[in-house]
Amino acid sequence: MALETQTISSAEIKPIFAFDTDAQALGTAHEAADDYITLPILSYSLPYNSATLEMAPNRVGVYGQLESQGRHRQDLNTFTFDCSFLATTTAIRANCLWAFGDAATPMALTPAIGIGNGTAGDMQMKHGATSNNHTTAIFVNGGTDAAAEDLIVKGAMVQSLTLKMDIGANAGQMTIDTSFFTPYAPHEAADTTASDSTDTGTPKSIFELNTNSQAGCLQLGGQELQPTSWEITISRTLERVGSQDYSSYLPFAIAQTGAWEVTGTLNVKADDNTYDLITQLKGDSSGINLSIDGADGFGIDLPDVMVDTASLDNGGSHLTHAIPFRAFAADGSSNIISIAI
Repeated sequence: MALETQTISSAEIKPIFAFDTDAQALGTAHEAADDYITLPILSYSLPYNSATLEMAPNRVGVYGQLESQGRHRQDLNTFTFDCSFLATTTAIRANCLWAFGDAATPMALTPAIGIGNGTAGDMQMKHGATSNNHTTAIFVNGGTDAAAEDLIVKGAMVQSLTLKMDIGANAGQMTIDTSFFTPYAPHEAADTTASDSTDTGTPKSIFELNTNSQAGCLQLGGQELQPTSWEITISRTLERVGSQDYSSYLPFAIAQTGAWEVTGTLNVKADDNTYDLITQLKGDSSGINLSIDGADGFGIDLPDVMVDTASLDNGGSHLTHAIPFRAFAADGSSNIISIAI
């Protein structure tokens, strides 16, 4: 037996995602005709099919561990991977669909959405149930076998995504940093699925916010602020529910075990307008509106945010405020956040 001469170039790996607004059974990979798309991606990580080794107790009088003590717990497996997208209109819609099941502008998250499968208040999605808020990711050329050169990940759901813009990063272009979760093991195969389309849209830009035609691009509590950067994270906890058997290790379901959380930070020029927010920056436990609006109709609205320990920074050429915040819903059916594109 000799060393394999095969070498897999990272540059040849191409992630494609199923962006399909039709319902698909959870745990079943999307078909080749299900609108796979090549989205603009800056970076990604690869999941791998591996399992934790659990050990049974050592036996009295036996001074070594026996093979029979070891057990791989594939029934507990969960897999995560990350992807950083450029925030085009299509990428924003896709990520909102995979997170909370809404791809139609304005895409709104409310406390009634639950796991995001279209059933109000449902915090669990069963294996085999149909919905449109999960995706299949295919990492073309991401497999390690010479004949099974693609890595396929099914049932991937967003457990957190961060929307952000920064004057000093990515030429001001908006990005979406997404963390995916699935209880289904990635598998390698010689897959023939190809991307149906390539997203060639222009990413949103922080420079589209501060234009002469777009006054008040970022408003907090009715005050117009000039941002140098901002980010908003939408997250929830997802967990695997058991295992149906101990051969294929299919889960019973995916459960959302906690509430949606929407948090973020604004970095803005300190001036008289930020001073007019001094009551909220000091903390008065009353929600105020936050809105971010671009010249092309792009907009994010958070009707009810509270500031969380604001600070003043003199490290640059001028004073700036860092304003962390947390978003709330006014009631069980009101928006926590909505995104228009």
